[in-house]
Amino acid sequence: MKKKLITAILFSGLFFETKAQNVPLPTLDKSPLSEKKEYIETIQKTTFNYFWDFAHPVSGLAPERSATPNVVTSGGSGFGIMCVVVGSHRGWITRKAAVNHLLKVTKFLAKADRFHGAWSHWLDGNTGKVVPFGEKDNGGDLVETAYLVNGLLVARSYFDGNTPDEVFVKKPDYQTLGRRGMGLVCFQRR
Repeated sequence: MKKKLITAILFSGLFFETKAQNVPLPTLDKSPLSEKKEYIETIQKTTFNYFWDFAHPVSGLAPERSATPNVVTSGGSGFGIMCVVVGSHRGWITRKAAVNHLLKVTKFLAKADRFHGAWSHWLDGNTGKVVPFGEKDNGGDLVETAYLVNGLLVARSYFDGNTPDEVFVKKPDYQTLGRRGMGLVCFQRR
């Protein structure tokens, strides 16, 4: 019962229409940099640069590690999507560049392998096929999918413009993204 409840909570964002709460974004602090603020700025910008500069050229997703550049990670990509939102907000990239990147990501994810709605931990960045995480772990990963979907929901909330591209990012068909096979998100015990 507990596992079913946790699964339902994790994936509720896939099936229920959510509306942004129209909470204004914090304004950027334009005051002179102190040592502490400069340090935080450096960490934030470096984190953004990792996800932006090393995004897979085909999928736009985050690499699992530099030694295996074609293997991308679903959960890490959720954090990368949030970094793209921050990069756009902070002016490190243009809003249009961020939207174009997210279009690449969402179009790739729509075609990538899923298991009753859940993406695997690792994917081939060119094809979207599963790269097994282990001998008995070659299917959907709930935790990684939750991180990925959280990033998508952040992007959906932030990109609220009326251009066709932003509408595509803002209103992905989560019903379709979350469904495969029998039209349900369900997981089997092994």
